[in-house]
Amino acid sequence: MGTGKSTVGARVAARLGLPYHDGDAMLEDATGHTAATIVDAEGADALHRAESRVLCEALASEVTSVIGAAAAVVDDPACRAALRSPGVAVAWLRADPAVLGRRFEAGAGGAGAHRPAYGADAEKFLSAQGRGRAARFAACRPFVVVDTGRLDPTAAVERIVVALAALEGEGAR
Repeated sequence: MGTGKSTVGARVAARLGLPYHDGDAMLEDATGHTAATIVDAEGADALHRAESRVLCEALASEVTSVIGAAAAVVDDPACRAALRSPGVAVAWLRADPAVLGRRFEAGAGGAGAHRPAYGADAEKFLSAQGRGRAARFAACRPFVVVDTGRLDPTAAVERIVVALAALEGEGAR
């Protein structure tokens, strides 16, 4: 949440001439609900199951594309296995929890309102969440780590495109 996956993902897809699939839009298409409404009605576990399902469906497509998946998918062993599949490359967008906390709070009433709120201290929540997911993200090889708290979207896109070019010889998509 707040790392710029929608902005960066769409720009990477455009740069590569590939379709882009936003995880939040895929979730809404599949369920008819936003992440926030799923959490409110059924809880965070239901949200994460739905996010995992839509990612696995998107990865099963024969069409090469760029997917901006929710970070929670790395908590699901089936998703981690799918992300390690031949032909799949993972770009982990991350930022300092203080930066993410500011972005998260700024989006609470606006563009990010489709995402659920997880308590009063977004920075503390996001810090704990990031620590818990770091090893799971690292297990998704091949991958590139992009600090979107320090890079603007243009630089983040360039970092991903360069990393993908390096993986091209290995058959990653």
